[in-house]
Amino acid sequence: MKIRSAAEKKASQWFLGAAWILISIIIGFSLGWFIKAQADHITPPIALRLGGYTFIDPLLACNINNSNAYQEDTSLEKTIKAIIDNHKRSGDISKASVYIANFSSGQWSDIYGSEEYYPSSIGKIPIMIAYYELAETSPSVLDKEITYPAGSTDLNQMQDIQPEKAILPGHIYTVEQLIEYMIKYSDNNAANLLYRSIDQNTLNAVYDDLDIPVDQEPNLANLDFITPHEIAMLFRVLRNATYLSRDYSEKALQLLSETSFTQGIVAGTPTSTIISHKMGLVGIAPNDILTEHELHDCGIVYAKKSYLLCIMTRGSASLPTLEGLISQISSAVYDHVQNGN
Repeated sequence: MKIRSAAEKKASQWFLGAAWILISIIIGFSLGWFIKAQADHITPPIALRLGGYTFIDPLLACNINNSNAYQEDTSLEKTIKAIIDNHKRSGDISKASVYIANFSSGQWSDIYGSEEYYPSSIGKIPIMIAYYELAETSPSVLDKEITYPAGSTDLNQMQDIQPEKAILPGHIYTVEQLIEYMIKYSDNNAANLLYRSIDQNTLNAVYDDLDIPVDQEPNLANLDFITPHEIAMLFRVLRNATYLSRDYSEKALQLLSETSFTQGIVAGTPTSTIISHKMGLVGIAPNDILTEHELHDCGIVYAKKSYLLCIMTRGSASLPTLEGLISQISSAVYDHVQNGN
């Protein structure tokens, strides 16, 4: 057996020490790279969008790395839940739900999100989308003339909030004019003409594509069937211009920004704030005795930090009280999003 000299032993120890240092460096570098890779993995997605439009924000690409990248805004949820619970205790409402998507931070909130409601006039949005989808391949569909027959039943009479403008019996209107009356003024007669004039398979395709539930024969037993989160999809696809073309998505959101209802979300934001939204209202009247209303307001608030907000309520309180609740929630959300609370 060969006996090593002291110099050889010292050299060997130095070599082993140097090797361990090198290995440590490699491990440290690899670990650092791994940690960085994991950090990159949970970085919030960065969306590439096309500018140049007022209402839409077309999505070109999005690097979605992690399903948990967008965090739930529990602070905002706590604030909104307190408002809703306070109105429940006072007896104003039997239920209310709110869905919020902050387009700036990606955060979201879903308060009492499992509750379902009747969409009422918000259901007019898919009708508009269906006609605009047809117009992309057959633009003349918007010029088609439809007569509102004299002597027709006035479907607006059942509305607690009458439209500021409505079509007149015995007059002829283009599809484009009827869409304007239906969206801007929530005219039930215009909506009925459009609904009856479109192929139901075309309209059902919109419901299916956007995963929107629909009940063709609602009654008191099955009146409520949709959540705020599900309605939010209508506004998401319009803003992203992912279902309709950019031009028709822009056109749809512009019409929605001109709706005449200003007592809900609009009242909770600063004057001149642009909001593309739709109100829905229905009376609950078992045995023809009005007991409750459902009042909803959903849309996109265009501010320095834009966001989607859908508020749905049901209660026995007066309409001004329900409107006040929606306005109160809208104000709280606006303040939270804009001030980063």
